[in-house]
Amino acid sequence: MEKQFNSALIPKQAQKYFEENPNVLVVEDDKFLGQMVTDILDDVGFNVITASNGMAAFEKLKQQPVNFMVLDILLPELDGFEVYTRLQEDSQTKDIPVMIISAWADEQNIGKASQLGIKHFLPKPFTEDELIYSILTLLIDSSRKAQ
Repeated sequence: MEKQFNSALIPKQAQKYFEENPNVLVVEDDKFLGQMVTDILDDVGFNVITASNGMAAFEKLKQQPVNFMVLDILLPELDGFEVYTRLQEDSQTKDIPVMIISAWADEQNIGKASQLGIKHFLPKPFTEDELIYSILTLLIDSSRKAQ
């Protein structure tokens, strides 16, 4: 049985992302944290695709379109900032909403994220509620941008 969102809990601005169970790409090299994020997002009804490094993320994007991404900064092969930069350079991926998650939530990394145009940065560790709230905010902001 496919999970469905309780639409009464979803703000109107984000509901288009919940009409069908959206695909999310989680790019995280920490297996434990990646599984935790996957489980949380799967439990609320997202179709979760995972990648453990930046290059694998692009391979996954070739295989299946995604509605949004949860992206770590410190990754093997390509870091999260380079992944984001490459996404922005490609007309097929530049409109994918991206949320950064990182234990490196220092002034330098938050500043770099802001310079690149990344508005959603969730410091690790985070709670399940913080993750879901941040994703809803990301999707609402993205729907406003699209209008």
